[in-house]
Amino acid sequence: MTSRRAFLKASGCGLAAMAAGNMFATSSTSKKRPNILFIMTDDHAAHAISAYGSRINKTPGIDRLAQEGVLCQDVFVTNSICTPSRACILSGMYSCKNGVPVFNDISPKLKTVGGTMRDAGYYTALLGKWHMGGPHTMRDTDWDRWAIYAGQGQYFDPFFYTKPAKCPVGVEQHLKGDRLTFKGEYATDNLTKVTQCVIDEALAQDKPFCVFMLHKAPHRNWLPSDKYRAKFRSMTLDDIPLPDTIFDDYKGRATPITRTAMTLEHHMRIEADLKLTEYFKEGGQFPGVDPQQYKTGESTNRWPKEIRDQANLDAGERERRRRERIKLSYLRYMQDYLGCVQSVDDSVADMLDYLKAKGIDQDTIVIYTADQGFFLGDHGLYDKRFMMEESLKMPFLVRWPAQIKPGTVNEDIITNVDFAAFFADAGGVPPNPEWQGRSFLPNLTAAGTPKDWRKSFYYRYYIQGGEHATPAHYGVRTKRYKLISYYKVGEWELFDLQQDPEELTNLYNDPKYQKVVAALKDELFRLKTAVGDADQFYGCTDYYLNPNHNYPNVFD
Repeated sequence: MTSRRAFLKASGCGLAAMAAGNMFATSSTSKKRPNILFIMTDDHAAHAISAYGSRINKTPGIDRLAQEGVLCQDVFVTNSICTPSRACILSGMYSCKNGVPVFNDISPKLKTVGGTMRDAGYYTALLGKWHMGGPHTMRDTDWDRWAIYAGQGQYFDPFFYTKPAKCPVGVEQHLKGDRLTFKGEYATDNLTKVTQCVIDEALAQDKPFCVFMLHKAPHRNWLPSDKYRAKFRSMTLDDIPLPDTIFDDYKGRATPITRTAMTLEHHMRIEADLKLTEYFKEGGQFPGVDPQQYKTGESTNRWPKEIRDQANLDAGERERRRRERIKLSYLRYMQDYLGCVQSVDDSVADMLDYLKAKGIDQDTIVIYTADQGFFLGDHGLYDKRFMMEESLKMPFLVRWPAQIKPGTVNEDIITNVDFAAFFADAGGVPPNPEWQGRSFLPNLTAAGTPKDWRKSFYYRYYIQGGEHATPAHYGVRTKRYKLISYYKVGEWELFDLQQDPEELTNLYNDPKYQKVVAALKDELFRLKTAVGDADQFYGCTDYYLNPNHNYPNVFD
């Protein structure tokens, strides 16, 4: 258990693997091992959770985990993109070691944490969004049950790929061939039902379970359930206030952020993402916009005529219109995004109630997280990828009444590479020696933060360009500073997070910070070497590794 004050006493870099035979592993062999329910969403930013101080929504279901367990403030993704993050979580390795730096398939030769837990007697299941290749990349030896979406999955009429022998008990009537199909259902609600069926099966076998419940929501293009669609679309900017940095001009920063495509103004698809015609036809409102133009088809797939850019207008009017377009984009994005989040929040509450009704809530570790952070209009952006705080920070909350004091807040630096070791440690399972992460179970409990806990961590995003026009970069973050190298364009950024938490001022060339820059460069390259990053994937693209590079196959 770590308070804000106690955290300041922590020290050490901690890239070593979890030490075997700790107090929890020893005690767990003498009594029933805890169940583990790992709930992960896709693109749910911490600052859209009220327990994390959200100004834009309320999440009472997720907040229960903070009230009854621990809220972790500084959990970070090591490669902020869906597929690589999932590979890091399941493999316990950095992207440079697990072979999934971009959107490429995970190797079926790679044993996941599911296999480690299953070998130790856990009933294991993975349900929902896999997104590391299709069924051919699933290891039957890792999972008692698996049912995965095709690619991103779909919000309505969800279906899963599985095998007849892997079909969860209780939903067999939905199975045809290798597909489970649920017509007329909403994915978030459906996954809740399927997960409960799987846990029922585990309980019938009298085994502790380790179940991965992996939601599609709230991934783009943000389709809320019928329950929340109209409610959230009636909200205004008074209900969902603009972020402070939405009109960030990027002054003084490295050039990659000035070139990115993933902005609210330029990259949101007017119909597929913002759904403007549908919105205004159904009574949606925005100040200064006449909805009639969408009802007649005059502005289909175009910005409203009142805020459309025109070259013959004076500079002041063009800027006013630009800002109105950004505000409309933000409002429509947030209305649907937050509607999707609300169904997830309901699901978390339903799962907690279900565990209590089964009489296993005291013996079950419930974890809630997302596969990375997400921009919610911050700096005028959406999506993730950049090593900026909104993209880098993951929500992470844990409820375990037997070990974690209610209302705990932890501020240690934890990464997604650590999750596998945490699961194993909590279950009293020996860690895989290949794992690079370290269990943070002591940090959350009475044992307290180890004295040699890390003070920094390494980040690398590999894709240069692509649809989102984001830069390849790596960097190091400490409690106070962040140093980023955009190594393919030869530019650097330094941010003092204590003085500049919104990362608006690049201090890399400031004479007063040159000693800081030098020390952070040393730490950056020390960590780069320590995790085994030898630029193996320097030339990869969005979906493919560099065909001219002879990659070492760590799975042979």
